Amino acid sequence: METVWNVVQAQVERTPEAVAARTARTYTYRDVAALAADLGERIAAKVRPGSVVALDASSRFSGAVGILAANAAGCAVLPLDRQSPPARRARVLDDARPALLLRELAEGEFALEGNGLPSPPREPDLGEIAYILYTSGSTGQPKGVMVGHEALIDRLAALAERPGLAAGESVLAMAALSFDISLVELLLPLTVGASFTVVPEETRADPLAFAELVAEAAPDVVQATPSFWRMLTASAWKGAPGSRLWTGGETLTPSLARELLPRCGELWNVYGPTEGVLWSTAARVHSAERISLGEPVAGVGLLTDESGELLLYGEGLAHGYLNREELTAERFLHSDTPDGRRRVYRTGDRVARGPDGALTFLGRLDSQVKLRGHRIELGEVEAVLEEHPEVSQAVVLVQDADRPDTAALVAFVVQRAEADLRGWLKDRLPSSHHPARITALSALPRTTTGKVDRIGLAAGPAAGDRAVQAAETPAAAPPGDVRALVAEAWRQTLAADSVDEDTNFFDAGGNSVLLTVLQKRLADGLDIRVPIKEIFRHPTVASLTDHILRTETPE
Repeated sequence: METVWNVVQAQVERTPEAVAARTARTYTYRDVAALAADLGERIAAKVRPGSVVALDASSRFSGAVGILAANAAGCAVLPLDRQSPPARRARVLDDARPALLLRELAEGEFALEGNGLPSPPREPDLGEIAYILYTSGSTGQPKGVMVGHEALIDRLAALAERPGLAAGESVLAMAALSFDISLVELLLPLTVGASFTVVPEETRADPLAFAELVAEAAPDVVQATPSFWRMLTASAWKGAPGSRLWTGGETLTPSLARELLPRCGELWNVYGPTEGVLWSTAARVHSAERISLGEPVAGVGLLTDESGELLLYGEGLAHGYLNREELTAERFLHSDTPDGRRRVYRTGDRVARGPDGALTFLGRLDSQVKLRGHRIELGEVEAVLEEHPEVSQAVVLVQDADRPDTAALVAFVVQRAEADLRGWLKDRLPSSHHPARITALSALPRTTTGKVDRIGLAAGPAAGDRAVQAAETPAAAPPGDVRALVAEAWRQTLAADSVDEDTNFFDAGGNSVLLTVLQKRLADGLDIRVPIKEIFRHPTVASLTDHILRTETPE
């Protein structure tokens, strides 16, 4: 059975001294192959082929080495989310039951550990699986999507054709390893003789530093979510005229397309759920007035049912969900298609086909949402809230869903007593799943049929109910000093009537786009550049003011 490791090995034989990866140093194809082969031998000495190997790494380069090494040993790799809280990580490990953990020690270096993993591990029966990625689950339990070697290889080859990547070109690598699009950035270049340049985490979070890196690296392809592109355009990014920008994971709006088209060589809108294996469709965007999901890449078939749900078919689908046979049978069906009876995946995405056959995304048929690139099942957030002993019911909605810059999760709960729900969520869900506001109600409103009135909740809580654990809003600090200027930047960016010194920017609704706006307001008001990473480290008015006073001298 051919694996992506075999494909990369063949490329190593063709161009051993070509550049494969750039971090603080440069790695050739020979370098990458040597690291992966050595690690693969160490893995094979400890576990049998078909085992699950968990990958715990922050470096994208280490991620590439770990993925190739696991495949070289005949094992399925499970990239872990380093931002995931301990309780959620434990759920993932308990479900996958890996036989081994690859823990990154330094760039390209790993310790192989078995202690602390669930025992016994899974039987080594996943020899056809290249990787497992966990996504949000509506029941509160994340679900592992299993992707086979053949599907991965075929999809990488299809993406090399369209949107396209050729030998000698370069890609920026910045997606977290727990997102499947990271495999596009890391593996696609290595299968065609191209290279990837790793974006440091602090650079990715700082639009100005990112712009400098793009100008210096001059990548041929930059892949990111619409939320990331909005963050850049909000910082007055001049663009990358020589680069092809790929945008996916969320809806590309006409307004964002208008911003991006003059800033790049080509703009591509790509679409694909994890179960469809990386990107399933691609559309070259020529005009902001015509944005579609585009045409399927090679090996993918598309059709819609009577409800407008988009169905994917072809060989390049995931095998299903690990340990979830019923869910697999529900989402992966056998159906008649233009190419005969085939296995299809129900995406849950509702689309409309235009006169020219182009597909336009209309929304979801269920409670799954995409928020700033993160796939979130609202039911998972609700289930975790209802696990709290003081919460009897919870409903989670998306506020401002039609305004990507300010869209946020909001929660409504019925509580038996006061409780630290933010602390509860922090221990159990990644920050991307945390509601910007949690409101306690005496009871959830109901429709005439007895169902929760989500439309009524979206319109606003009833009079007399109280918001809990949202930003406090006493009067702002007196004008005339640094603290007042920081507070005013906070207030304007969050569109709040007022803020206090302990208002946490992120708890009060701040997101990646607003973070860039805040950085610009601070620069305008204080005539200094506050790095994005420092706002992450000092997310309140008081803590950031103290940091500025310690390290800067505003003019």
